Amino acid sequence: MTSASVRPVDDTAPCVGCGLCCNGTLYLRAKVTPGEEPRLIDHGLDLTSDDERTYFRLPCKYESCGRCTIYKDRFDICRSFRCALLRRYQAGEVELDEAREKVEKALHLLSVVKADEPAAGLFVERNRVRQELSERLQSLEPAERGAVSRRLLNIIALDSYLERWFRNKKGQVEWEEEPDTSGSSS
Repeated sequence: MTSASVRPVDDTAPCVGCGLCCNGTLYLRAKVTPGEEPRLIDHGLDLTSDDERTYFRLPCKYESCGRCTIYKDRFDICRSFRCALLRRYQAGEVELDEAREKVEKALHLLSVVKADEPAAGLFVERNRVRQELSERLQSLEPAERGAVSRRLLNIIALDSYLERWFRNKKGQVEWEEEPDTSGSSS
């Protein structure tokens, strides 16, 4: 693609019906813009803090069926966040049809994981389930490993796909997968 294909930052067409950044699939929490805390509290969101930042937990209660129910009044982080797929789309590296196919595939992989374990749709729960299944797999007899292996592979497939197409690299992320306890800032 040429640079003439670059789209405006407000072109978020692939986002409609996705919601992976809002529903807890991609991340555990979202950064709050300093000074916006009262507004989020007024909207009924629970805030958490570490030494340097304030966050609100995901899923966001204003996400419904891949859409924001307060879109025109959404929060600063929601206005500015761009997942890796949206960045590629806006840069002209991915066409709208391909971006929508990536979203559909991610939603399909998510539905497969949730069919086995509904809570595993959430990032934090999926990590817990993944660990639990890995440990359980070690104690099973070879003949009993099939179903557990399939569930574990479905989770790995989803997370690998999300990592490849949706998650931003460290330093680009305004949303977080898990608390940073290393003491370094991103």
